[in-house]
Amino acid sequence: MEKMREAAAHWVLMHKHPFSILEEEGFNFMMKLGLPDWQKISRNTSKADCVAVYELEKKKLKNLLKNVNKISLTTDLWKSKNQKIEYMVITGHWIDSSWKLQKRVLSFVHIPPPRKGVEISDAIFKCLKERGIENEIFTISVDNASNNDVAIRLLKDTFSMSKNLVCAGKLFHVRCCAHILNLMVQDGLSQIVDITDNIRESVEFVNRSDGRLLLFADIVQQLRLPGRKLFMIVEQGGTQHLRC
Repeated sequence: MEKMREAAAHWVLMHKHPFSILEEEGFNFMMKLGLPDWQKISRNTSKADCVAVYELEKKKLKNLLKNVNKISLTTDLWKSKNQKIEYMVITGHWIDSSWKLQKRVLSFVHIPPPRKGVEISDAIFKCLKERGIENEIFTISVDNASNNDVAIRLLKDTFSMSKNLVCAGKLFHVRCCAHILNLMVQDGLSQIVDITDNIRESVEFVNRSDGRLLLFADIVQQLRLPGRKLFMIVEQGGTQHLRC
């Protein structure tokens, strides 16, 4: 039963199930058939087991990082739509002794607004300090938000005191290429917003009725056009993305 509790905790974490799923009658009926000695696990017990798994994995990661000479970081901030809470995740990237690229989530923390550069800097440094890698940082990649610029500048000043930065910190701050590319695309789309709006309205008009969809398919066949899906503009994080 102890092994099953551990497995249940991993299952909950792996699939993001609520702790209360282990209290469901149907679930416990199924488990009792497969394991007569099965004992119902309460949501509080499940929560405690999941925290125990997290602490164990945290220790394993800290031991793994002891063999890392240089590590690069990526970090991002976003707001959860469901919880209305703002988070920051810090991910570490390094090459191991077998020359394989490794990637691990180092921290996932709640940072309340207004998320100033000082607060971001403190959260990152606290994470590095807890994992014992504050002197092993190679680069940090962030997007072009002004608060990130402040945070990186503060961190660079802090790490420069120990003189552990490669090339005197010239390579320390790496701007996210994906974010730069996204800004370029959004700027380009803003120039054709009238066209994209017309496309969106047309697609919504056709998709609003099964009859229109059938008529659209007939027209495609009559004109012998290659099979294509309709384009739709999808809202993601306040920006618009074309998707087919």
